Amino acid sequence: MRILVTGSSGFVGKRLVALLKKKGHSVKGFDKAQGNSLLDKKQCLQACKGMQAVCHLAAVLDENAGNLFEVNVKGTENMLEAAAKQRCSQFIFLSSVGVNAGCNGTVNEKAAIKPRTAYEKSKAEAEKLVWQSQEMLPVTIVRSALVLGPNKYWKAIVKQVGKGFPISGGGKQIWQTIFVDDLVEALGFVLGKEACLGERFVVAEAEKHSLKELYATIQKELDINANIRTVPVWLAKIIALLLRLKGKKSVVTCAHIDRLARQRSYDTGKINALGWKAKVGMKEGVKRTVAGLRTKK
Repeated sequence: MRILVTGSSGFVGKRLVALLKKKGHSVKGFDKAQGNSLLDKKQCLQACKGMQAVCHLAAVLDENAGNLFEVNVKGTENMLEAAAKQRCSQFIFLSSVGVNAGCNGTVNEKAAIKPRTAYEKSKAEAEKLVWQSQEMLPVTIVRSALVLGPNKYWKAIVKQVGKGFPISGGGKQIWQTIFVDDLVEALGFVLGKEACLGERFVVAEAEKHSLKELYATIQKELDINANIRTVPVWLAKIIALLLRLKGKKSVVTCAHIDRLARQRSYDTGKINALGWKAKVGMKEGVKRTVAGLRTKK
């Protein structure tokens, strides 16, 4: 197939491009690093020309970015219109289980849309546009759990664990993630499958574990043998605010603390029934992540 991948230079995108090429597909990239813009309708239309499918991964992740909604929502709308005009046979949208952040219990595709953060709200709005576009072109939505892998986000987390930073919220909350290679495989899995058209899928690792177990596994990979400290959410937020007032840059923000304190329990039965299942467990994922971060030093 001829496939356009937006966000092709990103953490997930570059791995998806490699996988699709390995499978024999013809892949075209679209990324701001290449001078592309989702806000330029002409660029979007030209990029989709001759493409059979679009994998739309590009998004602004920074909660404080001024163009967060413009890129994530309007940019998605532009790419949808371009894909429809060029008669693409499938539009795959990488979303986030964060659109269900306010739900209690285990989340599946039928869970209510309850985003909390600015990023999650932008993904929810973009999802709505994708879903409403089905009269124009076939769509598939993949809601990903928090992606585990050797990137800047996990570099900061591993650094905090190394310093013995305490867990907010007690650490007993379920924390399912998905290793980056499994997410890429899931995106490749839904590509070109008729059974995946007009569907939403939650993707996450197969096992369930607590945040404290995840923390302990990172400690083990760092060769740290120390008791895990925990603090109440309210105290953690005070610490975060004090750090901010002192002008210190830190990954630990109030929004970050809220995300840590959440339950992250997911039901992936729908996509599992079609034949996809995550292969990398949390322990192996952490091992690969820490090893990858060390390699980048």
